Amino acid sequence: MKRGGRFPDDQAEVVFSDVFVEQLEDLPDRQRLEVLGAAVALCADPGGKHPLRAPLAGWNTLEVLGGHHRIVYKASVEDGSGLVEVLCMGRRSDEEVYDMARGLVGSGCIPAEEATALWESLALLDVMAAAVGLEGWDFRPPPAPEGMRRAAVAAGVMTAEEAALLSTDELQVALEAGWDEVGNADPERALEAALARARDSGDFVARFILARRDEARCSAVMPRAQRRCIRRRDHPGPHRAT
Repeated sequence: MKRGGRFPDDQAEVVFSDVFVEQLEDLPDRQRLEVLGAAVALCADPGGKHPLRAPLAGWNTLEVLGGHHRIVYKASVEDGSGLVEVLCMGRRSDEEVYDMARGLVGSGCIPAEEATALWESLALLDVMAAAVGLEGWDFRPPPAPEGMRRAAVAAGVMTAEEAALLSTDELQVALEAGWDEVGNADPERALEAALARARDSGDFVARFILARRDEARCSAVMPRAQRRCIRRRDHPGPHRAT
């Protein structure tokens, strides 16, 4: 993609090669967040520094870490959806990063089975989405089984509408924690337990998250994941499959 080019709605699926994920693991926390933030920002500005010549034609570079390092990536549009494939990172000096990139491209670069989605990478690296400028709670997970939802409603720990917006794991936690000291159903405890990973806690935040999940979904097809995006419609930046 040329400088000044844009993705549809400034959205894209972002995937990393295994090599790049390993490189991120070796960075100090502050630098890791900086590099991840730069990769996320490619959704809004995919033009990068400059396109590369053969044998790296089609790939581009992005300056990171004070300009001393480069990310090699490819930005494209497939079937109407943006795609960012991040290959590797390295020092600009002595052509280190380009030598590495040429070797990876020659070996097949990012086969679909070896591509790691941005959101999976955040979990692997123990990085909160908010730390790299992403909203962590605008997606809707697959709902829990119907029988499990009915059990939660029958027990009085939440409404049917709330249960439909929770994943299996979240609903299981809600059923375990949604009781007061004498054994009565406590819907507030149930919601707080189910959404304990939210940036804040409390009834207001829990209900705000559920309200966001009930908004219309993006549903763009993700080229590498071959699944539809589960974030809210008009979300900023990277698509999300899980």
